[in-house]
Amino acid sequence: MRRRNNLGSRFIVGIVVVIALCVLSALYSGVTGNPSPVTKLVGMVTSPIQRVANGVGGFFGRGLSYFTDFDDLKAENEQLKKQIRDMEQDVRDAKLALEENDRLRAQAGQPERTRDLTTLNAEVIARNPGDWATTLTLDKGSSNGVSENNLVITEDGVVGYVSYVAPNYCEITTVIDIEMQCGALVTRTRESAIAEGNYDLMAEGGLRLSYLTENADVVIGDTVETSGKGGMFPKDIMIGTVENVLPEENGISYYAVIKPFVDVETVSSVSIVTAFTDSTE
Repeated sequence: MRRRNNLGSRFIVGIVVVIALCVLSALYSGVTGNPSPVTKLVGMVTSPIQRVANGVGGFFGRGLSYFTDFDDLKAENEQLKKQIRDMEQDVRDAKLALEENDRLRAQAGQPERTRDLTTLNAEVIARNPGDWATTLTLDKGSSNGVSENNLVITEDGVVGYVSYVAPNYCEITTVIDIEMQCGALVTRTRESAIAEGNYDLMAEGGLRLSYLTENADVVIGDTVETSGKGGMFPKDIMIGTVENVLPEENGISYYAVIKPFVDVETVSSVSIVTAFTDSTE
């Protein structure tokens, strides 16, 4: 019974001491503006515990983040695998289409067509001051073998054609310029037409595919390429994609709006076709 009383007394004394220390600590901090020795002591005692707690919390946080990131990477990996499978299927389909085309040409007795391009790499060094960048200046000229009407391309498609040549530079009229005009084909249907620049479409970075017949099978998403008609430009150079098909004002024929594959406002490296052969064997 006496032991219990002693424990109770010690507990009360301990509480009183703690309260007194808190009061003294508060008074010391209020007077001096600095942490009291008691506060420093408590900080020293609890600091290791806080570090351990923070470390444990950080460990579990990183662990949770790892599993979350892992799930995201796993999903992204599956999506990339699907894209690769789709692309591989597209390649197989294209190969089959080419083989079928060769077989049909052979059955029809049509000789195989070959094309050979001689190109010169060039860099864009200036753009015209207009709003639509319809004229570009390249760092190659007549001393490099460049001539007027040479087609200018990238691996994506037509950029334009050489319209002025100096010894060490040349200017090209781009594919969206109103002076641009060339024979064109719809890749899917082989529909023949004329690709030409248009003032209204120039600001939007587009051009027209004109003189389509009323029964032309041209749809949004079709690709358009050069036909080689007239012999000025080589065949099968991609021009762009059909974005819209609209009736002409006369209501008899149609035209399509083409979005070029090459953005003439940003293109910097090009190839000038200085010579080409397009024949059959």
